[in-house]
Amino acid sequence: MKRLTKQIEEFILSNTVWIFFTGILFTGIILVFQEGRHEWLVYLSYAGRISLLFAPVLFFCGFRKWLRRQLPAIPLTLLWIFCFLAYPYLIEFLGWQALIAPSDLGKVAVRITGTCFLVAELAIQLNNYWLKIEGARQWVKRISLEKAILLLAALFAIFYAILWFSVPVNAKRDASIFLIASYAFQVYIILFLYYGFYWVNHYFLINRILAQKGVIYYSFGFIATIIIFYPIAAQLISWLPMVRQSDIHPVHNGLIFEDINALVPFFGMLLSTPFIIAIKWFRQNSEMANLAKEKSETELNLLKQQINPHFFFNTLNNLYALSITQDKQTPEVILQLSELMRYVIYKGKEESVSLAEEVKYLEDYIRIQQIRLHKRLDFRFDQAIADEKRHVPPLLFITLVENAFKHGIEPAEKTCFLHIDLRSDEESLVFSCENSLEDNPAEEQGIGLSNLKRRLELRYHGRYELTAERGQDTYKAMLKLNL
Repeated sequence: MKRLTKQIEEFILSNTVWIFFTGILFTGIILVFQEGRHEWLVYLSYAGRISLLFAPVLFFCGFRKWLRRQLPAIPLTLLWIFCFLAYPYLIEFLGWQALIAPSDLGKVAVRITGTCFLVAELAIQLNNYWLKIEGARQWVKRISLEKAILLLAALFAIFYAILWFSVPVNAKRDASIFLIASYAFQVYIILFLYYGFYWVNHYFLINRILAQKGVIYYSFGFIATIIIFYPIAAQLISWLPMVRQSDIHPVHNGLIFEDINALVPFFGMLLSTPFIIAIKWFRQNSEMANLAKEKSETELNLLKQQINPHFFFNTLNNLYALSITQDKQTPEVILQLSELMRYVIYKGKEESVSLAEEVKYLEDYIRIQQIRLHKRLDFRFDQAIADEKRHVPPLLFITLVENAFKHGIEPAEKTCFLHIDLRSDEESLVFSCENSLEDNPAEEQGIGLSNLKRRLELRYHGRYELTAERGQDTYKAMLKLNL
């Protein structure tokens, strides 16, 4: 079942033919309504015949990517023009609409399907343009919900006017572009008047009355809005020429105060209320999430800043110890320390670094410690990394290694060891650090470990495990990350 769901998801995301097939189903529903035969066989029969007639367009949509690779730009453009502009007219010219229905319903099907295909294709191309152009994406983000509603209302008005004159019963021989535009404008006026009820409900009843006075006051305001404004809206709609010439709206009979004129805005406001509340809840949660994210990022940056002086303090101690012994390797160590400090200062500010960079940093640090301590150290660093370019937070493992040197290796009087193991695949990462330990109890580990725990909590909340096991003469720390 999961495999089938994944395949369906991949098909929807990678192909657009399902969008156009939805237009065919919509046309089938329109034909069922026109014929008055509400039967599944009739509906499926219409959908099948329309699909067969528009098979070339569906083929173009389904194999668009393949055609784009095979054809040059000019033939591909000509094929696009043929499918979405010329083909519907060719069907009517050749009389192929009779394959769908012998009557005028065939013409209705072709015109509706052709319009749906063209509108869908233009919307898809516009969406692709928005995804590619950064400025267009920013412009889309600035569109508010109200502007989007008004824009969709305008598009619906245009589509409805075209659809109105596509039906043979409503078609007029003098149906010029100006008449269609006039009908579209009048439909938009009707939708705009009903949008006014939504606006009052959203910005006054819910934002003011419901928020300050509660449900009872909101209910009274809801009813008052309907009673006061529905006759006004009905009267304005009745004055539109299109309404008087057709039955597009219930008020065409001139009965301004009929209950149907009140039911339309009533159900519109009623159905929009949970939608508005859901949007407000989503916005509040989004703002809270953004604030929490900003707080976490600020705290994480402060923790990173704490790492620098902590490490700097340790490196100064290292230099001090080398200078006292006048070790010949002091210049080399100073140079290597400068490289480590450069990594801490510059890479430590970044959000993430590659595993390869982090591993090299650890190796350089351990090499300097070996030079400084002059101890026989059994050191082993096993690595099994599937992808060295995999990114992790900077300075993620150094705290565990520092603690190993500070509390286990430096005070050791006997032979000491340090065994590090790093394993990473596509899903998880495991880092373990095991070191020898003297009989005396370990000292307090300072801010390093608590700092690491807090960083992990902020970055990998619920997706990490940090454990420590102390044996008789060993200490092992292990970090597991769910990537």
